[in-house]
Amino acid sequence: MTAVFDKIYALADQVEKGSTTELDDRARACRATKETIADTKALLESVRVQLSEAWHGGAGEAALTSLEAFKKNRDDQAQDLEDSAKSFETIRDALAKAQQEARNTRADAESLQKKLDHGWHGFGIRQVDLAVAWAQDKAVKAQALVLLADLERVTTTYDAILLIEGQKLRFKTGQVWELAGSEKRNLAEIGAIMLREIPGLLALLKKYPELRAALLHQDWNKIMQNPEVAQKIYDYLGFRYNEEGGFFTTGEHSVQSYLGWKDLYDKFGEAFGMELDETGDDGDNMEFTDTETGKTYRLELWKGKYGNHAFGGEVGFYTSDSPNNNGHFNAAQGDDQIKVTQTIYNKDTGQVYFTNDGQGADGTDKKHFWNLAIRNDPGVQADQLPLGQRATIEVRDVGMRDRMYDEMVRYAAAHPGDHLTVTKGSDQPPTLSYDWQK
Repeated sequence: MTAVFDKIYALADQVEKGSTTELDDRARACRATKETIADTKALLESVRVQLSEAWHGGAGEAALTSLEAFKKNRDDQAQDLEDSAKSFETIRDALAKAQQEARNTRADAESLQKKLDHGWHGFGIRQVDLAVAWAQDKAVKAQALVLLADLERVTTTYDAILLIEGQKLRFKTGQVWELAGSEKRNLAEIGAIMLREIPGLLALLKKYPELRAALLHQDWNKIMQNPEVAQKIYDYLGFRYNEEGGFFTTGEHSVQSYLGWKDLYDKFGEAFGMELDETGDDGDNMEFTDTETGKTYRLELWKGKYGNHAFGGEVGFYTSDSPNNNGHFNAAQGDDQIKVTQTIYNKDTGQVYFTNDGQGADGTDKKHFWNLAIRNDPGVQADQLPLGQRATIEVRDVGMRDRMYDEMVRYAAAHPGDHLTVTKGSDQPPTLSYDWQK
């Protein structure tokens, strides 16, 4: 039984090693840097206004444009720092709560251990005394096991928050890349943490019996209406229900952002009840290379049935540092991300089902690596809907827009049965639009 108490004390020690003060300092440092950036931005604007009154011609206009872009970069960096400060504060508060619970558990364990150590004292050798002592011993041991289980739950909950907020920090485009003192997670660790959450999800199903029936009928709308379940699903899989639009979408920090993209993933779709139209299903994908950075980019489109009563579409954007990537692409991050407004509609009637204008993206820029919109409607047979998808895509510069446009036009010409039409949009911001009626 000593081993149980040793585990309790070891877990408590592990939690108590964390520093809420250090996390608080990081949050304050982020905000202090944000204020400095705000001052720099104000100075830049003042200089730009003064120069605009005197600078004319091509060189002057180009310099002013560069200053404007530099100023916007400061806005993006300031937003990164504010979001990072909030992440550090979330981790700080979670750690403080975990440490308090760990201290309480340690105190309870020490009290139980004393009771166990002295449980046999004061009794004689009479059979009744032995029976009472034996019963008390069993009760104390059972209480110790409950304490250990509670403390494991506390550490699992904190570990999950550290993973989620740490991932947000890692994907920032500014200078804050730390994972709040934790080592970078590998996929095996992520999987292990998710598996450890399964008992908690099963407990929620037991707590809310109506969810079991909803799960059997694939009624995801009802399932996601439960805030506890919805938060778990968002934390680990990134899916969130958009009430205004009536569809599910995804966040940037989902597990999918770690996995990136391989063509093999499409092969798993049928196992999950998906019947999708997809680009690249014949091995010809929409890919292009940026001559300046050497990166290769992959644009993926999907639309169709996601279950008996679920339908929608996706626009995914992925990157690789080299064309020789064995078919694996990373989820686009930072400046590589794109802003997508995706509409799913009925090809026969023109009826618009829903539009995702970038919901799910972190921050306010609506840039993401994955625009997903899926509606679950028990009143429809998803495989009978003649779905079309149209979208407007905004990218970081005209050069990238033109390369994406050229590749989409090439793909459309090579696949006339896809009925894909592509048009260029504005240069400021750089956009293109398409209509896909496969």
